[in-house]
Amino acid sequence: MYTKYVAWQRHLVYNSHMCSMRYLILVLKDYSYPFLDRMLADVKLSGIRVISFLSAGGRLIADEGPGGADALEAAVEDDLNKHAFILTDCSAGIDMAHRYDTGYVFYEADPSGISGSAGDENDERPDASDACCIIQGFDETGAGFYIKMFERFHHLPWTILKTERLILREMTVDDVDRLYEIYSGPGITDFTEPLYEDRQREVEYTKDYIRNMYEFCGYGLWIVAERDGDKEGRIVGRAGITGREGYDEAELGYVIEASRQRRGYATEACSAIVEYARDVLYMKGLNCFVYPGNEASVKLCKLLGFEYIEDVLISGSDMLRYHLSL
Repeated sequence: MYTKYVAWQRHLVYNSHMCSMRYLILVLKDYSYPFLDRMLADVKLSGIRVISFLSAGGRLIADEGPGGADALEAAVEDDLNKHAFILTDCSAGIDMAHRYDTGYVFYEADPSGISGSAGDENDERPDASDACCIIQGFDETGAGFYIKMFERFHHLPWTILKTERLILREMTVDDVDRLYEIYSGPGITDFTEPLYEDRQREVEYTKDYIRNMYEFCGYGLWIVAERDGDKEGRIVGRAGITGREGYDEAELGYVIEASRQRRGYATEACSAIVEYARDVLYMKGLNCFVYPGNEASVKLCKLLGFEYIEDVLISGSDMLRYHLSL
C-alpha cells in the first residue's frame, strides 16, 4: 500500500500523548540487525512498550526478559488491534498481524527477494503486499516513523508541520463543517473555488481526497489550526501542495479565515510548506496560480520568492502563474 520507506517520513511531527499506539511487537528472525537497538531505544523513550518474539523454524518463541507472551496476552485483553503495531521480517509476523487485524512494517534486508536468515526456513520472501511499509534498514526509523505507520493503518490524520503559531495536519471528515464556516466568510470565495453546495458530496470528496492524496501521494491540502502550546486550537483555514493537470510541478495553495487574515498566518504557513516541499519532499519547484486582482496573493508570492511567468487559462478562468525554483 505504501511502497518503500523513504527519507521524508523521518521528518513527520508527532505527539506521543495524542497517539493510541501502546505496543510495538517485534517478530524477527535476527535481533542483531544494524541500528535496531538504537531504533528500539527511541521507541521505548516515547513510552511505547516493545514486545519481542523470535521466529525460529516458523515457530514464535517469546523473547527473554520483560515482554513476551505475558505482555502480548495483556495487550490482547486491551484490544491489541487498536493499540499495537508489528515489525517483522518473516511469515510468522505477517500471520500475527492478520490474526489480530493490526498493521505491520516489513523489514527486507535483501532487496533481491530472498530473505533467508539463520534460524529460519531460508525460503523465498513471504507475501508482504499488505504491509503499511517495506523498509531496508533501521538507521532512519524511530518512534515517529512507527507511530505514523500505525496512524496510516487506522486512517488517523498526520500532523505535518508546526510553526511558531500554527499546526498543519491532514484533513478529516469531521473538519467539513468547520470548513463550510470558513468558506462562507466575506471575500473567501472571491479568489478560490467554493465547497460543494451539497454537504454530503463534499464529505464524499473529502474521503476520496484523503485516500488518493494523503495515502497515495503523501501530500495535499492540510488543515491550518492555531497552536495552543503543543495542542491544536481553532481551525483557521487550510494550505498545502496539490497537483495541477497539465503541469509537472505541484502547486502551492492556501485559504485563511476572514477574521484571521492580516496576522501573517498565510505567510507563516506557506513559508513552512515551501521548506517542506524542498527539504522533505525534494521537489524542484512550485507553481502558484493567482486570480487577477488578488493583490494579497500576488504580494505573498513575491514575498516567498515566486516570480511571475505567464498568464494562463485554468478551468476556463484567466490566472497568473507564479513559479519558485527550489
